[in-house]
Amino acid sequence: MIYIYLAVYNILLVLSCIVSLPFIWRKVRPERNFPGDWKERIAVYDKKTCKKLRERKNIWMHTVSIGEFLSVTPLMERLEKEKNENILVTLATKTGRRVAEKKLPGVQHLFFPVDFYPVMKRAIKKLNPKLIVIIETELWPSLLKIAYDSNIPVILLNGRISPFSFPKYKRIRFFAKNLLPLFSAVTMRTKEEAEKLIYLGAEEKKLNIVGSMKFDLAFEMSKTVNPREVRKALGIEENRRIIVFGSLHPEEEEMIADIAGKLLLKFADITAVIVPRYLDKTSICRILQNRKMDYVKRSSMPGEKDFSVIVVDTYGELNNFYSICEFAFVGASLYRWGGQNPIEPIAFKKPVLFGIHNWHFKDEWEKIKKGGGGIEVESYDRLYREAVRLLENPEICRQMGENGYRVLLENTGATERNLQVLSRFL
Repeated sequence: MIYIYLAVYNILLVLSCIVSLPFIWRKVRPERNFPGDWKERIAVYDKKTCKKLRERKNIWMHTVSIGEFLSVTPLMERLEKEKNENILVTLATKTGRRVAEKKLPGVQHLFFPVDFYPVMKRAIKKLNPKLIVIIETELWPSLLKIAYDSNIPVILLNGRISPFSFPKYKRIRFFAKNLLPLFSAVTMRTKEEAEKLIYLGAEEKKLNIVGSMKFDLAFEMSKTVNPREVRKALGIEENRRIIVFGSLHPEEEEMIADIAGKLLLKFADITAVIVPRYLDKTSICRILQNRKMDYVKRSSMPGEKDFSVIVVDTYGELNNFYSICEFAFVGASLYRWGGQNPIEPIAFKKPVLFGIHNWHFKDEWEKIKKGGGGIEVESYDRLYREAVRLLENPEICRQMGENGYRVLLENTGATERNLQVLSRFL
């Protein structure tokens, strides 16, 4: 039966690629930084890459988003240093690959190949994996079947199923029941998510509940950031209070600009830092200009003139601003996307404000909220009121930061537990 499903899947995949080819080509077409990247997506690699991949067996780790990649970097570093393993990372986006090459320059980075059976078969042969690790919940039917037939273990690592995605998976349960048993092992963040995966067809004996590696990442990352050095590098005075609106989706920008404007009128000693999630989609500069709000882009700092608003137009610096803020609002949570990562601010002992649309980080957020490290807001009006309350009560702000940091420390250890699972297959 699985071969029939696989054949139908591959036919539909080819048809969808043909129909959406103009859109796909805009995403993958050659650029100066990645002149031949589109070939990697059909498993065509240059001679130098092929030679390097043939030299030793590799652990192939696939991550889609920047957040997923960053969460697994401590694990990859340990596999390299402690286990002397060759790591190969595949990513889906050019932005993700840029971040990956900057973060782990010594690791081989490639684009994930299309999951069309002949392409994936060639990719597995060329990439020479002894173990394939898929981060979070992705089901690639061709990859799973080819690896299974080739006796290459495939592990689903740090798996999650959000309340938003679970109904979609239920619609293809008939297919998932044939695919999920092909995983050699699965690690899930929570018991609730593990039970959902078992319902979809995973084998209970292969499941391990390990927690979220994002707590480990935030803890390790916080030790590398010096708040005083950050202020000095940015030219921000010590007596200037910073509030951060991080990882904003475009749909949130108008209302956040309104809140920032009201807070700046009420408090003379604050600077609002606005960090768009997508620099290629943001309209925040136009919004601020329309409101006649003075702002400076991070790429222009430090500058000669003081501004009340900083727009972060660079990647990879959000944590620097978390380290010097009074508190942070984490975006994609007052818009029905599901929320960005609320853990990073608490690593610097900063309170977190988070919207009600937080299913991507439901378990992590519940722990932070229950531990007194954050406030859930159901509206922009509530967000404004809570921001005022925290700015007017520094001691409440400080205590919440301490509470959040305690939650962080209580929930580290997932990286070690995942490493133990991986070690069984090395």
